[in-house]
Amino acid sequence: MAQKKKAAQTAAEAAKATQAVQAAEAAHASKATKAAKVVKAVKAVKASEAADPVYPLDEIMQQSEALMGVKPEVLAGAYHSLPGGSLTVQEAKKQVQLFLNRKVK
Repeated sequence: MAQKKKAAQTAAEAAKATQAVQAAEAAHASKATKAAKVVKAVKAVKASEAADPVYPLDEIMQQSEALMGVKPEVLAGAYHSLPGGSLTVQEAKKQVQLFLNRKVK
């Protein structure tokens, strides 16, 4: 009788251990899936950044009214203290918005 009870107890423990292993594997798979989704999102962002064409600052200034609705002087003010060079239209828009929303001292 004691052997049957011990065998039943061992079987129950084995079943619990199996369930624990399955739960751990499912959690690991879920984490791996989430990590893969994050990597995919990062790659998509990098690809979209790489897809945006880069223009010299003077070209963007010439088209500032059409692109951003501001005069070239506003763009010049936004980039006054920043190094010149090349940038995307989105970067220029962002910098102009930061410049326009800056508090006056």
